[in-house]
Amino acid sequence: MDDLLTIILAAGKGTRMKSSQIKVLHPVAGKTIINHVITALDGLQSKIVNVIGYQKNEVQTELDKIAGVDLNYVIQEEQLGTGHAVKQAAEYIKNHQGPVLILYGDTPLLKQKTLAKFVAEHSSNSRDLTILTAKLADPTGYGRVITDQKGSLSRVIEEKDADQKIKQIKEINSGVYCVDSKLLISFLNNMDNNNAQHEYYLTDLIAYAAKKNCQTGSYLIEDPAEIIGINTRKQQAEAEEVLRARIIEKHFNNGVTIIDPATTYIDVEVEIENDVTIYPFTYLEGKTTIASGSVINPHCRLQDAVIAENVNLLSNTVIISSSVGARSNIGPFAYLRPGSKVGQDCKIGDFVELKKTTVRDGAKVPHLSYAGDAEIGERTNIGAGTIFANYDGKTKSRTKVGKDAFIGSDSILIAPLNIGDNAKTAAGSVVTRDVKEGTTVMGVPARIYKSSD
Repeated sequence: MDDLLTIILAAGKGTRMKSSQIKVLHPVAGKTIINHVITALDGLQSKIVNVIGYQKNEVQTELDKIAGVDLNYVIQEEQLGTGHAVKQAAEYIKNHQGPVLILYGDTPLLKQKTLAKFVAEHSSNSRDLTILTAKLADPTGYGRVITDQKGSLSRVIEEKDADQKIKQIKEINSGVYCVDSKLLISFLNNMDNNNAQHEYYLTDLIAYAAKKNCQTGSYLIEDPAEIIGINTRKQQAEAEEVLRARIIEKHFNNGVTIIDPATTYIDVEVEIENDVTIYPFTYLEGKTTIASGSVINPHCRLQDAVIAENVNLLSNTVIISSSVGARSNIGPFAYLRPGSKVGQDCKIGDFVELKKTTVRDGAKVPHLSYAGDAEIGERTNIGAGTIFANYDGKTKSRTKVGKDAFIGSDSILIAPLNIGDNAKTAAGSVVTRDVKEGTTVMGVPARIYKSSD
């Protein structure tokens, strides 16, 4: 049996986002908002139940991509408040003995260590209910925490139900609860909707617990930024800024040089080894990895890229779902489209585009060339302006160029095509037929100029 049951509320549309997409699927630092929430549960040994509703299929499809996490789902068809949302997981709660952690799917800044301390605080004090609170300079929009004369929890009053006196209170309810399963089931069976919005508030659990003389308490979070919930595009940007600062700090601590953190954008799952240097206006996205000693010059964008050690990426290089081997030089203005693999000690120069192309060790494509659906052999040189014509309007075909070949400037290689080792094409050649090993061809269409036979 799991020590903890976690319920994540993710059924609402999020109308203030002004989007056709549910808010929990919007990205922050390269991961969906709700994905961040689930990541914060790492190591807590918890069964996870997601309460979904609006765009439920899309939410479940996204969450099922998370590897190594057993996720469960219940549906809230009609959104009648947070208490009503939790009640959809009643069967899971009844079958669980012990603490239930309740989270919201729109709070991506919560840290794993914070949740671990919060749950430990609840358990070590043998409480029936603990709430996570924060003190904000501007608490507008949040429910205010009300305590009695002894300092025990009394209730939480939502902003829309609060008078001016209550709105002066700075301590707010984050919406994160740790509650004993028996107390929670009892509350869910007795809650009402006697409020301005006629909704079933989960916050009423606090008053219910006080009425039952339960052991209650709060855990004041150290960093209020962690409890920021995303309801608007502005809050999404604010959360992005907080996460970016955390990510930059992590890489600093790992020995990465980041010239200007304010203009460097690194997604949360990017991995960077020590002694990497990153210049301004760089975007590192997805599951990009960069090995030690590499230099990423200004205005580069890498998405799901694998960069080996001591690679030099010159300015305005874009690499998507592709890899670059050790000591290679790429750019400036190079574009590696998905499926490209550049080997060690290669040069991919300015205004070169690769698509599903493998460039073997020591090969060069110095400038102004396009290679699609191709394989370029070891130490082969591709002259300026060369085009691998891989598409005839119906079918995309492959071109293979052997090792130690020399392709003259402005050559056009019309696929399907095989060019042998040590073969050459003269400048301006249009090659429509296979070229044997050691053979030189020239002309339009290219004919044999010098044969190896």
